Amino acid sequence: MGWWVRAVGRFLRGAAGRRPPRGPRCSSGRASSSPPPPLPVSELDKADAWLLRKAHETGFLSWFRNGLLATGVGVISYVQSDMGREAAYGFFILGGICVSYGSASYLVSLFLLRRTMMLAFSTALLNGTAVTTVALFWLCAVSLYIGRLEVEIIQEDSSDECQDTNKDDGKSDE
Repeated sequence: MGWWVRAVGRFLRGAAGRRPPRGPRCSSGRASSSPPPPLPVSELDKADAWLLRKAHETGFLSWFRNGLLATGVGVISYVQSDMGREAAYGFFILGGICVSYGSASYLVSLFLLRRTMMLAFSTALLNGTAVTTVALFWLCAVSLYIGRLEVEIIQEDSSDECQDTNKDDGKSDE
């Protein structure tokens, strides 16, 4: 298993799964039964958390933008020529890789860095839901477009046959 699987497992276990600290907590040698009071949060800590959040979002947006660009190039290449139709599917796959990797890495690091970014669980869940929704909208749009392409290909083939039978229906051109 990877390190991230263990980190997600520790995150899901929460405080109940934490190991007791090793060694004495205070200089007197006795371990106190109550946890130490939380340290006050400085303005510098808040600014660092805000910058980490923005850098994290920028990484996702970069991957998503590249996925949209690859998908757009796929749409344009499909329309251009028959050779472009074959390349279009490669661009669709490339766009899917970019969108799915960007979304997955955002979600994993969002929940791993949630405390560092000073995000409440509900806020992290809302951000994760938004990213998942955007990725699913992209998937639906590409699926509908590819489905439409397949329908057009089939209809083009059947319309050619219909035009040939209409010309040979026994009527003379006068």
